[in-house]
Amino acid sequence: MNPQRFFIGIAIGVLLVAIVGGGIYFFMQQEPVLKVATFGECVAAGNPVMESYPRQCRHGEQTFTEDVGNELEKANFIRIDSPRPGEVVRSPLVITGSARGSWFFEASFPVYITNWDGLIIGEGIATAKDNWMTSEFVPYEATLTFSVDKNTYSNRGTLILKKDNPSGLSEHDDALEIPVVLAGVTEDTPPINQKPITRCTKDSDCSSSQYVCQETQGSGTVCSSTDPSCVPTHAVIQGECKLKEGNRCTEDSDCISGNLCNKNVCTSPIGRRCGGSNDTSCPVEFTCVQGCGSPVAYPDEPPPPYFCQLNGYIRSCPICLAKNTLIDTPQGWIAVEDLKKGAPVWTVDNSGKRVSGVVVETSKTPVPIDHKMVKLVLQDGRTLLVSPGHPTTDGRRIEDLSTGDVYDGTQVISVDRVAYDEGFTYDILSSGETGFYFANGVLLDSTLHVQAAPRAKF
Repeated sequence: MNPQRFFIGIAIGVLLVAIVGGGIYFFMQQEPVLKVATFGECVAAGNPVMESYPRQCRHGEQTFTEDVGNELEKANFIRIDSPRPGEVVRSPLVITGSARGSWFFEASFPVYITNWDGLIIGEGIATAKDNWMTSEFVPYEATLTFSVDKNTYSNRGTLILKKDNPSGLSEHDDALEIPVVLAGVTEDTPPINQKPITRCTKDSDCSSSQYVCQETQGSGTVCSSTDPSCVPTHAVIQGECKLKEGNRCTEDSDCISGNLCNKNVCTSPIGRRCGGSNDTSCPVEFTCVQGCGSPVAYPDEPPPPYFCQLNGYIRSCPICLAKNTLIDTPQGWIAVEDLKKGAPVWTVDNSGKRVSGVVVETSKTPVPIDHKMVKLVLQDGRTLLVSPGHPTTDGRRIEDLSTGDVYDGTQVISVDRVAYDEGFTYDILSSGETGFYFANGVLLDSTLHVQAAPRAKF
């Protein structure tokens, strides 16, 4: 045998063994590719979790949002679509929703409405609107009538849906209680301060000095500050007679704007200044709570002052997004509190087309310690924690949205008030035709417009 060929053959064999062995070692060192399709799988794969509400998990270029569900619908067997918590209800009241049993619906169940004292003032039966021999949720509908006694001192009530089925669970697990506001009186009870005239153009058109004429339509001339010869004018074209503070009422709409009908008396929900959360000098049924911060915080801004506020009243401060809300930018999702002026951000033009802009204004606003946010849940899974007074892209406010409304191309599932324990809320304004931006994927307007911009038509 040729020695030279022999050694060449050995060298080639060693090289092949090294190549094959190295390949096997390389593939053995590779991590298995994990299939990630849900928030839980993303967390299990060891990916970072953003502590927003709800939490979000990032896997490569994908972001998964934790499904926290509708806080109102945590009951095992009953869901309600209408009425919603805190809604004004009138007799006859139509109730809709869906329900199920542990193994079938059982066709019907009782519903009740109680007054402030817990006394039942109306009852009815919820009946399945579809095949009920199933363990799935089945739509139902109920109609009940109720009456408010003339001596009732509060318009607060409770709607109770009591699922009666062989579930084997406790009564609490099968019941859903919804706080509501009672409106109307029985036919034999005369209304308080009945208004023979509701339309007016001046106070004297109303039935008594208990009323003022609140303008609903007017016309006039507004003068420029650079034209000293101009004389401003104003005329009331149409108004409505509204009760002044301290007069007897039946519902909020009886009272002048800004007042509530509390225990049948028109009451301003915001009273005098007070000293702090430990101040007990406020009138009965009022509590000393912290007010709203300025729309745009400034250096060394003092904390918001305290005022006497009516118990149960929820103030809609014109403030913004929760901390850790994610804003969509060309550089990826960035927490709202981390964005600076000049940073790139996605916005839309007047046609609704997504375009790139830059942040032209930011805000960090102090909030009261008892501030409530709205947890907005959309049908496609997007969820946002935002102040009630934040503007939408169609001229409304977040608190104006209701279950079943369509917003940003999908249906609203719930708009619930939740506590907020952070000290500030945040907002941005984008350059461009609209100033809109995407927060947790939801298109919003900004609170930071210096002047009204043309409303986008899309």
